[in-house]
Amino acid sequence: MEENQAEFLSFCIENYKAMMGGISGMKIANFFEEFRVFDYLLRNYHALQKLDRQKLLNKIKKYLSRKGA
Repeated sequence: MEENQAEFLSFCIENYKAMMGGISGMKIANFFEEFRVFDYLLRNYHALQKLDRQKLLNKIKKYLSRKGA
């Protein structure tokens, strides 16, 4: 994984955490791991990293909804 991809994953965790309010970054990371969100984010990195924060969070929520989370 490249450094910019790691930074992107961290950005996603922190923003999802802020959206959820009160949940630790570690819990979000574990949740993302369980539902393979990291795989989704990395697989679609080039398209997703161009989105604004709200659109990115909506994409993550939609992905999780499809996974039954």
